[in-house]
Amino acid sequence: MNQLSSLIVCPDCKQPFEIKEENFWRCKNDGREVRVHEGKPVFTPMPETAHVYEKVERGPDQGTVWRQANWKFLRDQIEGQDKNALILDVGAGHGDFAQIFAGRNHLAVDIIPYPEVDLACDLGECVPFKKNSFDALVLMNVLEHVYRFHELLDALYGLLKPGGSLVMAVPFMIKTHQAPFDFYRYTHYALADLAKQHGFEIALLEGYYDPIFFIGEATRNLRFWVLPKLPRFPRWLGRGILILIEGLTSALKPLVGNGFVKSPDAAKNPAAIGYHLVLKKPLRSSNK
Repeated sequence: MNQLSSLIVCPDCKQPFEIKEENFWRCKNDGREVRVHEGKPVFTPMPETAHVYEKVERGPDQGTVWRQANWKFLRDQIEGQDKNALILDVGAGHGDFAQIFAGRNHLAVDIIPYPEVDLACDLGECVPFKKNSFDALVLMNVLEHVYRFHELLDALYGLLKPGGSLVMAVPFMIKTHQAPFDFYRYTHYALADLAKQHGFEIALLEGYYDPIFFIGEATRNLRFWVLPKLPRFPRWLGRGILILIEGLTSALKPLVGNGFVKSPDAAKNPAAIGYHLVLKKPLRSSNK
């Protein structure tokens, strides 16, 4: 909390909070009051319809192939940071990638005051940190859930130190999830334009590709959503055919190989499951 207190300022006047009681913080300068929930300041109210999900155990070999690719990508990027780098995980949720930050100078924020976060705040609405505070920002599978994404990207630019990195994973050919808060899918062209529009330099933009993944998505859709609604005989026949398809897919995978990462401009497969990006704030940044 001491580190957090030294970084946080009033979102309105940008002055430190001078009154810090157990249940609230108050800015003497403009009277802004912030509720404290279970030891963490809550700067923006949680949306009434927010998708609050249960904690799921995560790791390098758990979850979908996309999640596993995310893990390797983020681990490599964090290992490349200076050991004293200050890192902010934005939209951290239950700390899906917390193991990667172990032993690091790390803080977590989400719009929901989960036990694993240090403060609750929608950074697109208010920014309670000092400018140029962080060496690295992490935004993993979050951007598609942000309706006002321009405001968020501007806020993140301001939070980074010049030369700092914004590390991102953004899904593309992925089903709707965390409904109804799933708003966008971005091509790599859109991501490149957004980065430049908000003042970032693109250090890395790679796609993750796995053709077998799409067969799995289709068969799961058939198994759980289509076949159960059919009459008995077509349902049984469909299940038999589906088992055959799944068997053939398993046989196909050793021939096709595992998923891979590649520059979207060089990939022959145009259907990326998602994209990984590292954006840099220029050393001589604009005064955004």
